[in-house]
Amino acid sequence: MKNKGEVLVNKDEFLIELEDIVYDSLFIGGHKDDLNKEISANRWSISLSMQLASQFTVFDFMNFFRKVIENRQQQILKSNSDHGMLLYVWFDWQASQLRFNLISQIHERLPFSGKIEILDELEPIINEFIHFPYHDGIPIGEAANEGNDVQADFVREPEPVKVFLTSLPKK
Repeated sequence: MKNKGEVLVNKDEFLIELEDIVYDSLFIGGHKDDLNKEISANRWSISLSMQLASQFTVFDFMNFFRKVIENRQQQILKSNSDHGMLLYVWFDWQASQLRFNLISQIHERLPFSGKIEILDELEPIINEFIHFPYHDGIPIGEAANEGNDVQADFVREPEPVKVFLTSLPKK
C-alpha cells in the first residue's frame, strides 16, 4: 500500500507529494483470479496530522481525485483490457486514513468483509476524513481514565463503512 502524508506539515508540499499517486501505474487483471493482485497493486492511503488537516478543504481533495480518475481512465483506455475498473474510496477511521482502490469490473462485489453503504458522492467521505478529531491518534486509554465516552464510541457495534463507488469504463 502506498501511504502519503504522514510526516509533512505544509499543504503545498503535501499536494506535490500526492502527485505521485495521481500518476502511479494501474494494474488491470485479466480474470477473477487477479482480484488479490489488483487489491494489492491498486491501493493507496492518505494520512494527515491534525495540523495538516486544518489546512485542507473538501475542494482540495475533490481536485486530487478528479486528477486520479482522469489518469486511471486514460490508463484503462490505453490498456489491452476488454473491461473497465471500479474505483472505490472510503475513510478508515481506525487507521485515520482516506483509502482508495481500483478493481476490475468483472468482480461481483467490493472486497469488504463487513457491511458497506455505497454513496454516489465523494464529498461526505472527504469531509469526514478532514474533520476527524483523532488524526494524531485515538485517545482510548486517556479517555477511559478520564471517564469520557470516547472509548465507548470505538467499542460499539460498527456502522456500515461508507464507500464512494464509481465506474471507469473501457469505452
